[in-house]
Amino acid sequence: MHKETATKCWCVLGVLILLSATLQNARSQPAKEDPKPRLYVVATSHLDSQWNWTVQDTIREFVPNTFFENFKRFEKYPAYTFNYEGAIHYMWFKEYYPEAWPTVQKYVADGRWRLAGSWINAVDVNVPSAESLMRQALYGKRFFRQEFGKVSQDVYLPDCFGFGFALPSIAVHSGLSQFSTQKLTWGSSYGIPFPIGRWKGSDGNTVVAALNPGDYVTKIRSDISVDPKWASERLTSVGNGRQIGFRYFGTGDIGGAPDEESVEWLEKSIANKTGNVAVRNTSSDQLARDLMPEEKAALPEYEGELTMKTHGVGCYTSQAAMKRFNRENELLADSAERAGVAAELFAGRDYPVDRLREAWIRVLWHQFHDDLTGTCIPQAYQFSWNDELVSANQFAGVLTSSTSAIADNLDTRAQGIPLVVYNPLSTARRDPVEATVEFKAAAPAAIRVVDRVTGRAALAQVLERIGKKARILFLADMPSVGFKVFEVLPGATRQTARSPLSVTASSLENARYQVKIDSNGDLASIFDKEAAHELLKTPARLELRDDPSPDKPAWRILWDTVKSPPREFVNAPTIRVVERGPVRVAIEITRAAAGSTFVQRVRLTEGGDRVDVENLIDWKSPNSLLKASFPFTASNPKATYDLGLGTIQRGNNTPDHYEVPAQKWADVTDTGGEFGAAILNDSKYGWDKPADNVLRLTLIHTGKARAYPYQSSNDLGHHRFTYSIAGHRGDWRHGRVPARAASLNQPLIAFQTEAHTGRLGRSVSILSLTDPNNQVAVRALKKAEDSDEIVLRVQETYGRPARTPIKFALPIRDVREINAAEESVGPAITSSGNLVVDLKPYQPRTFALRLQTPIDQFRGVHASVQIDLPYNLDGISTDANRADGDFDGKKQTLAGELLPPELSLNGVRFKFGSSVHGALNVLVPRGQTIALPQGSYNRVYILAAAVGGDAPITIDGQNLTIREWQGPVGQWDSRLKEPRQLREVSVAPMTRGQSWIADAIDQDLVVKYDPATGVVKGIEQIRRGFVKRDEIAWVGTHRHGPKGNQPYIASYIFSYAFDLPLGARVVRLPDDPRIRIMAMTALREPSRLWPTTALYAADLPEPARNK
Repeated sequence: MHKETATKCWCVLGVLILLSATLQNARSQPAKEDPKPRLYVVATSHLDSQWNWTVQDTIREFVPNTFFENFKRFEKYPAYTFNYEGAIHYMWFKEYYPEAWPTVQKYVADGRWRLAGSWINAVDVNVPSAESLMRQALYGKRFFRQEFGKVSQDVYLPDCFGFGFALPSIAVHSGLSQFSTQKLTWGSSYGIPFPIGRWKGSDGNTVVAALNPGDYVTKIRSDISVDPKWASERLTSVGNGRQIGFRYFGTGDIGGAPDEESVEWLEKSIANKTGNVAVRNTSSDQLARDLMPEEKAALPEYEGELTMKTHGVGCYTSQAAMKRFNRENELLADSAERAGVAAELFAGRDYPVDRLREAWIRVLWHQFHDDLTGTCIPQAYQFSWNDELVSANQFAGVLTSSTSAIADNLDTRAQGIPLVVYNPLSTARRDPVEATVEFKAAAPAAIRVVDRVTGRAALAQVLERIGKKARILFLADMPSVGFKVFEVLPGATRQTARSPLSVTASSLENARYQVKIDSNGDLASIFDKEAAHELLKTPARLELRDDPSPDKPAWRILWDTVKSPPREFVNAPTIRVVERGPVRVAIEITRAAAGSTFVQRVRLTEGGDRVDVENLIDWKSPNSLLKASFPFTASNPKATYDLGLGTIQRGNNTPDHYEVPAQKWADVTDTGGEFGAAILNDSKYGWDKPADNVLRLTLIHTGKARAYPYQSSNDLGHHRFTYSIAGHRGDWRHGRVPARAASLNQPLIAFQTEAHTGRLGRSVSILSLTDPNNQVAVRALKKAEDSDEIVLRVQETYGRPARTPIKFALPIRDVREINAAEESVGPAITSSGNLVVDLKPYQPRTFALRLQTPIDQFRGVHASVQIDLPYNLDGISTDANRADGDFDGKKQTLAGELLPPELSLNGVRFKFGSSVHGALNVLVPRGQTIALPQGSYNRVYILAAAVGGDAPITIDGQNLTIREWQGPVGQWDSRLKEPRQLREVSVAPMTRGQSWIADAIDQDLVVKYDPATGVVKGIEQIRRGFVKRDEIAWVGTHRHGPKGNQPYIASYIFSYAFDLPLGARVVRLPDDPRIRIMAMTALREPSRLWPTTALYAADLPEPARNK
């Protein structure tokens, strides 16, 4: 090389090195790059999935308007970018407007359309569990990643009603780094800590938070680079003299697009390089992406909750049925997932990841901040309740099927009736099991229950007998996340020792507590023998207050309401002993007040550490707030409240902070730390603390309205819930309060099965923790969404460092750490095939692991054969020709684009008919004979539905009731004159294309409210709720009619089974034109199994099955 050439090369290389260093320096020191303040402007459109309208209106009007109007903005304004939240809205647009979906994908790829937030929906964050909020990110991110190849990194909640201390911790564990909202301007209990700063959560993790970005419906009417309202207000220093701002503008509630004048002014503002601030039209998460570590460190920091003063505090209680359904689904999903993992591990049953995901997403979108919170119109809740019960049906189906697969591999041999009991919790425990057992003859008056592992008799009693069925109760010692075989036999169990369990008409006692009931029917005394303290200073009472909230009745409970003395107490009882046995004793107290009936069952169990109070209330009390008050002997100016992920201490009521949220428990520990008491619950979220020694749980909220008059009849109907009093020595940690609350919320579950041998023995457990103090909880045990790994999530629950070895049933083969969104975090270490987890205070950690594969052969992996059916009806159409076919004689059809060619349900595969135009794909039974395939089979499963109502049929001498293909599968007590789910509701009742008008809402209701007097008439016409428990095999989220999609009118196919006689070669179908059979499969099942109690909505009756 010539010297001159070499010199030039070295010079070029030197320039490149210098340039690289300069660029690196510029990236690390942005202040020198552009000294002007940066103003992040987020163009947005907020859409309430349901509120003053239903989901049908949202799908038909608001979702397409949002997408198509913004497409127009993109075409007209090349620099315009837009942010949109809620994966469910994208899912609906893809489902109902598939031809436009590639356009959305293109705009997202081009950076014009920004994904705002990472969740399924813009949900309330006070009532859902921490696990639910993590699932919001898991399923939301997964959808965005699959459809667009990118995700957002923020929690984007412009319009929710207060934000808990745990939210930053949940966000960080979900791989998110930013949060924004404008709702604190509606009256935060803590003010607005800063416009932009760092918000620290319950486990010490922080997110960048923009807490005062302005209203999301803000319009731009000037050059905001120089307008002081934009260019100088709400700026925050990030060090080195630099400032930043973060602002919303756009439209809201009904979606749409920002107005054109705002877009034009924004473009002018961005183009003005001489303005006082540098305006950036950015994504909602760009702030956290841009800030350097030193800039984040320079931000102000706030640690604590950001709940509301008045607006939204009624949402902790309003629409109590939604709260209960949501809690039940969260816990039932957890139980089903754990059982599903066990079934795959111990029985080779494929984990139903798609079915579980579908059910989860349906629950998650209804956690929306007007839906779960209880502020929607009555017409919306018919969809919400039904969806909750559909998901519960699916979760229960997975749980039952998984338990069946495990039971097939257990040794259930017994002289009596074998039961398989399931403990979903990660703690071994001794708890009562309630089961309705079916005998071959009349149910016996007394029973014996034998633990088939130990051979010892368990304490047992009969609660009720009806024909061949007996509702029984027995004590079971259970392993963690485990299954165990018990045997039920006629005959009384011999008592070997005198039990401390006793009951009279005014007292109950067990080894732990002495409980007394006074003449008013109230809990007058609870003496905790272990703590050696009386827990109650005065009786615990049910208090009724006037509940005026003229402007926002469902949203608000007023300070004057909470601080005032009760209007009345629930008194005048009828008291009787309803349970007296070696397992449990109970007193039933029946009272009436304010037109309502209150039934409370106070219970103690043998060896139990709680006083349970089951409540059954027929609520007919408008303008009333019901609270349960607990005046403790323990006194402390602070109480501890459960947040799901961590706890928070709060003081006594003040005008700024008087109705507060918590999850499963709250506790008052005496200031001396010697003892205390906690209140546990199974579905309530609103609390207050009027004095050092008084804790109150809010039970029902039916406010007196001026605006939103229909809310004056909210929650009228039947309610069932349980709260418990749990005393303890020391503080709540010493009393293991979180574990005791978990036992209340997830009781042991029993399934009846048949006797057979099994390679697993008589008990099996999937994992155990070395954790004698119950400090660490397993929050999730599931299969990964997109790999064959098992996902394990654990959390420290006492606010102290912890180390816990976790042992699985098989050695761990490999493991890595992930976050809640199942994104990789890093490696993890095992020791002797076990996982050892170190946890910081309240920290959640998640791991993805594989276990060594068992070599044993499984039973219960069904050898099934799909039967070819002689279809005689075209009942399926596709988007290409929605007028094809006629499922119900009304030109309505199943949506073929939603129906898969094949379906796997509970280990059984089914094949559907072709959905091509003109194809016959439904079998209407007219007495046909169906030949069975070659092989030895003992059962046939059919997927079927009925038209024109539920239809009873007989196949091979066995009676079945086939449920209707449409309409609700369940509802809570309804004020509506008729169910609206059978047809599409037109937009006619709405005004200005927005909210339903009050008259239209009122005309739909059987109750009538007089705002002058506050009287609600027609309460007696409210229809009792119901639920159909037949297993749903498939749900269509819309159906087709001659004019196109019928939005959010569900269609169902149910699963039924009947036994085959020995040697059967054919099946003879009934002659019934109402029945639609979609698929049929023959198989040989090792045994049958069914739940002995309702797995969900136990208080809802099932419609009669016609004989």
